[in-house]
Amino acid sequence: MSANAARKIEEKNTELTIAVEERHDQPGVWTVEAIDMAGDGSIFQAFFAGPQARERAEEYAHFKYGRR
Repeated sequence: MSANAARKIEEKNTELTIAVEERHDQPGVWTVEAIDMAGDGSIFQAFFAGPQARERAEEYAHFKYGRR
């Protein structure tokens, strides 16, 4: 398992599936993805690049979705 895969955070609940991970096609760019599993399957994404991108993505996921 790669270090990036080990850093992946994925949590599921009855409404959303949340993932924070580094993009494979753009190293250094981290994405927060939320999928609405209870509704129409909408996908919401936020991208973070630059200094401390991973930390900022995790902070955003916690702030927006209550995930760490």
